[in-house]
Amino acid sequence: APPPDLATPPSPAPRGSSSGGGGAQRAGAAGAEPAARRGAVLRRHAGGGRPPVPRALAGARQLLALLPRCGRRWRRGAGGEPGAAARGPGGHVPAAAGFLLHRPPGAHGSMAEVLAKKEELADRLEKANEEAIASAIAEEEQLTREIEAEENNDINIETDNDSDFSASMGNGSISFCGMSMDWNDVLADYEARESWRQSNSWGDRVEEEPARPPGHGIHMHEKLSSPSRKRTIAESKKKHEEKQMKAQQLREKLREEKTLKLQKLMEREKDVRKWKEELLDQRRRMMEEKLLHAEFKREVQLQAIVKKAQEEEAKVNEIAFINTLEAQNKRHDVLNKLKEYEQRLNELQEERQRRQEEKQARDEAVQERKRALEAERQARVEELLMKRKEQEARIEQQRQEKEKAREDAARERARDREERLAALTAAQQEAMEELQKKIQLKHDESIRRHMEQIEQRKEKAAELSSGRHANTDYAPKLTPYERKKQCSLCSVMISSEVYLFSHIKGKKHQQAVRENSSIQGRELSDEEVEHLSLKKYIVDIVIESSLPVEPLKEGEEKQKNKKKAKKLKARMNSRAKEYESLMEAKNAVSDSPFKAKLQRLAKDLFKHLQMQDSGLLANNKVSALDRTLGEISRILEKENTADQIAFRAAGGLTALEHVLQAVTSPTNLNAISRVPFKSLCNTVNAYGLTCSNCTENCTYILFSNKITFLMDLLMHQLTVNVPDDHNATSGRSANKQVFEGLTTGLLRITAMIFRCLISSFPDGNNYSTALKIIQEVKSKSSQVEAFNSRVQDLISYVVNIGLIDKLCCCFLSVQGPIDENPKIATFLQNATAVLHGICQLCFAVNGRSWNIFDNTRQDPTGLTAVLQSTDLVGVLHMLYCVLFHGTISDPNTASPKDSYAENTIQVAIQSLRFFNSFAVLDLPAFQSIVGAEGLSLAFRHITSSLLWYCSQHTCERLLHEVIICVGYFTVNNTDNQIIVQSGRHPTVLQKLCQLPFQYFSDPRLIKVLFPSLIAACYNNSQNKIILEQEMSCVLLATFIQDFAQSSGQMDNQLSHQREKFFNSQDYLELSNRFPRQSWEEARQFFLKK
Repeated sequence: APPPDLATPPSPAPRGSSSGGGGAQRAGAAGAEPAARRGAVLRRHAGGGRPPVPRALAGARQLLALLPRCGRRWRRGAGGEPGAAARGPGGHVPAAAGFLLHRPPGAHGSMAEVLAKKEELADRLEKANEEAIASAIAEEEQLTREIEAEENNDINIETDNDSDFSASMGNGSISFCGMSMDWNDVLADYEARESWRQSNSWGDRVEEEPARPPGHGIHMHEKLSSPSRKRTIAESKKKHEEKQMKAQQLREKLREEKTLKLQKLMEREKDVRKWKEELLDQRRRMMEEKLLHAEFKREVQLQAIVKKAQEEEAKVNEIAFINTLEAQNKRHDVLNKLKEYEQRLNELQEERQRRQEEKQARDEAVQERKRALEAERQARVEELLMKRKEQEARIEQQRQEKEKAREDAARERARDREERLAALTAAQQEAMEELQKKIQLKHDESIRRHMEQIEQRKEKAAELSSGRHANTDYAPKLTPYERKKQCSLCSVMISSEVYLFSHIKGKKHQQAVRENSSIQGRELSDEEVEHLSLKKYIVDIVIESSLPVEPLKEGEEKQKNKKKAKKLKARMNSRAKEYESLMEAKNAVSDSPFKAKLQRLAKDLFKHLQMQDSGLLANNKVSALDRTLGEISRILEKENTADQIAFRAAGGLTALEHVLQAVTSPTNLNAISRVPFKSLCNTVNAYGLTCSNCTENCTYILFSNKITFLMDLLMHQLTVNVPDDHNATSGRSANKQVFEGLTTGLLRITAMIFRCLISSFPDGNNYSTALKIIQEVKSKSSQVEAFNSRVQDLISYVVNIGLIDKLCCCFLSVQGPIDENPKIATFLQNATAVLHGICQLCFAVNGRSWNIFDNTRQDPTGLTAVLQSTDLVGVLHMLYCVLFHGTISDPNTASPKDSYAENTIQVAIQSLRFFNSFAVLDLPAFQSIVGAEGLSLAFRHITSSLLWYCSQHTCERLLHEVIICVGYFTVNNTDNQIIVQSGRHPTVLQKLCQLPFQYFSDPRLIKVLFPSLIAACYNNSQNKIILEQEMSCVLLATFIQDFAQSSGQMDNQLSHQREKFFNSQDYLELSNRFPRQSWEEARQFFLKK
C-alpha cells in the first residue's frame, strides 16, 4: 500500500483570507490558522518533482519484469544456473524475487505455483497502481480547485475603522458573542435553528434569549453620548488618511502573498500531472507484461495438452493391440465350439434314425391288434341289433293295446261333453234374451237422460251467455264435446265449450247475427246476440260426414314425408362418414385422470351385449351392465369436460347407442326388449351426463349424425305408445307409459343438445370452441354454412318423420292437473324445452334478417307450417287444462286454484318460452294461431291466471315470460289488443298496469314491462284510456324517447352484432318487441291527450 503521505491527498486549502479596515494585528490574527495550513502544504511540496514511488510497488515491478525471463529459461531447459535468467542487468537479482530463485531444489515449487504467485503479485501491483493513479487524480483536482479559489479571491480592504464586522467578513470569519465563527458555521447554525423558529412564536423566542445584565442600557447610552466620541473635521480627515495608507499597505502585502501562493500551486500541479502520466505509462507497461504472461501460460497449457494427447494415443494403441489378441482368441474358441456342435449333430441324427425304425415296428404291431378288436366289436353289434328288434316289436304291441283302450275312453267322454254343452247352450240362450231386454231398457233410459242433459246444457249456455258468463267470466272447459256442435250461420265446427264462447263473442259471428236478425229496425245488443246464437244457430251435428278423400291425401302426404326423410338421412349419413374419417385422422387428446378407466368401461359395454346375440339378457349380465353404467354415471356426474371428451373418444357414445338399439325391433313394434327397462333408463342417464354442458360432445353428436339415432329412438317410443289413427287428435288415446323415464330421458338429452348447439352457434366474429374440431372447412363463412346446413337437415328430418305430430298427441292427452303426477310434469317440461330449442335453432339458421318484424320469411325446414297446423303442438291446450283442471264437469269449479305446484309453474315457464321463441321465429303466424277463435279465449284465461298467481307469489321468471308473450301477442294487431282488455275485471291489461311499483321505477324491470304496454295500447284509444286510469302515458313516451337516443349511439355496436343469435336478454330490447319505424309515431300517440 502507498505510504500515508501519498495515499492521503492533501486537504483543500481554505479560501483566501484578507483583513482590512480593522488594523494589521486583527488581520494577521484572523488569517494565522489558514496561513499556517497553506505553509504546511507548500513546505510538503517544496522539494518539487513527482512524489516518491512506494517501495512495495518498486519491488513488485522488478519481480514481474524478471518472471517472464525465468519462464523462458525454464522452458528451454538450459543446463545453466536456474536463477541466471531471472537476474537483472549485470547479473543482479532483485530482492523481491530472491525467495523464488534461491530456494533449495527439494523445496522448489512447481511451475503452477510460480505462475500463481506471479499472478498474485501482478494483481497487487495493479491494485496499488490504480490507487496511486486515483490519488494523483484527486490531488490534481484539489490543486485545480485551490488555484481557482485563489484566482477568484479579490482583495477588498475596508477603510472604516468602526466596521469590525466587515474586517472579520473580509477575513472569512465573524465574531459573535465573543466567539470567532466562520461564515459557513453561521449559515449552518441558522439552518439548524430553522425548525425551532417555525415551531415557536416571536414572544417565545424573545423569552428564550439570555437576559441582559442590569444597567446595560444606561451604560450604552452614556458611552454613545460621551463627548470624547465627537471629533473635529481635521482629526477625522487625518484619521481617514491613516486608515487609507494602512489599507493600501495591507493590500500590497496580500497581493504578493497571493502571487507567491499561485506560483507554488501551479508548480505543484505540474509535478502531480507528470506523476499521473508516469503512473499511466506504468499501468500500460503492466498491461503489456500481463499479456506476455498470458501468452506464456497459453504455451504451457498447449504443451500440457500435446503431452496428454501423446499419452492418450499410446493408450489407444495399447488397447487396440489387446482387442486384437482377444478377437483372435475368440475366433479360435468359436471354431472349436463349431466342431463340437457338428459332431453332436451327427450323433443325434443317428439316434433319431434308430428310434424311427423302432417306432415303425411298434405301429405295425398296433394295427394288427386293432384289426382283431374290430372283428370282435362287429360281432357284438350284430347281436345287439337282433335284441333291439325283438324289444321294439314287443313295445309296439303294448302301445297298440293302450291306444285302443284310450280311444274307447275318449268316445265315452265326448258323449258326456255333448250332453253337458247342450244343457249349457239352452241356459245361455235364455240368459241372453233376458240380458237383451235389460240392455234395451237401459239404452232407452240413457237416450232420454241424454236429451234432457242436452236441453239443460242449452238452457245453461243461454243463461250464461245472457247474464252470468258476461259478469263472472269463469274459465270454460276445453274438454271436447261428446257430440260436436256447429254454427249453422257461419258453418264453423265447434269442438268444446271454449270454442263455443270464443265463436259467439267473435266479431264475424256477431256481425252475421245482426245482419240476419233485427228487432223493429234497431241493432241487437251483445247479450241478445249471444242468447239468439245459443238458441237458434248453435246446433248439434247428428251425423258426421266423413270424406274418404282426406285420409287418402294424408296417406300420400305421409309417404311423401317418409321418402323425404330417407333422403335427408342418407345425406346426413354421408356427411357424417366424411366427418368421422376426419376425426379418426385427428385423435382427441384429453387430460382426464379417468381416461383409462373410461376406456375399459366402454369396452365392457360392448362385451355385455356381444356375448349373447339373441333373447333376453341373463340376470348376471343385466347386473354387470347396471354396474358398468353406474360407474360411468358416477364419473360423469361431476360434469368435468375432460372426462366427457375422454369417454366420447373411447367410443362411449357408440357403446351406449349399441345398448339402446335393443329397444327398436324392425319387425314388431310391441316386441319385448332384450335389455330391461331400468337398464335402458340408466343408459339414457349416462348418455345425458356425457352431453351435459359439454359443447364439444353435443357438436360431435350433430356432425356425426348420432342425433338422428336419438330422434328415431324417440319416434319409436312415441309410435309404440301413441296410436296412429285419425281420432287420436282428441288426445285421449295416448298410453300413459309414454310419460315414463325412457321417453322423458330422450327428450331431456335432445333439449340439452339443442341448448348447447344454440350456445355454440357461430357467427361472423365469434367461433365456438366446439367448431374448432371441424376440419373439412377452411374459412369462416364455410364454418357457418356447414353448421347451418346440418341443423336445417336435422329440423327437416324431425318434421318429416312425424315427431311433432306425435308430441301433439301427447300434449292433447293431458286433460287435467299434474300436481300429483311428477312424471307427466317432467315429460311436459322436457318436451316444451325441445320445441323451444328447435324454434331457436330454426331462427338461427334460416338465413333471414335478424329483425323479427321483417316480412320476408323463409322456412325451408317446414317447421312453421307444422306448428301452425297443430295449433302450437297442442301446448296451449295442455297448459289450459293443467291450470284450469278441464276434466271437472262443474263449470263453477273450473277456475284457478289458490296456488300452483312447482311442477305446474315449471311447465308454464317452459311453455311460455316456447311461445316466445315461436313468436320470434314467425310473429304473424303466432298471432294468427293464438288469436284464432277458441285459442284466444284460452290464452286470455291463461295469462290472466298466471298474472294473478305472480301477484300473490314471487316468481319473476314466470312473470317476465308472461309479459313478453302478451307483448308479442298484441304488437301491431288490433284484434288481439281487444282480447287483452276484454273479460272480467281486472283484465289482462289492467293486471299489467297494477304490477308492483318496481316495474315502473327499476330500469331493469321497466325494460321488461313498458314494451308490452306500448304494444298493447299503440293505435288503440280504448286500451289507452284503460292505461291512463292506472298510470301516465308520458312515462311510455319518455321510455321510447330514451331508447331512441340510446339506440342512435349504439348503432355501430349493433351493426357488428347483427349476426349473433339472441341471448337471454336480447329479446327484452325495445327494437325486438316493437318495430323501430313506429317509435316516433308511438311517442306522439302517447303524448297526445
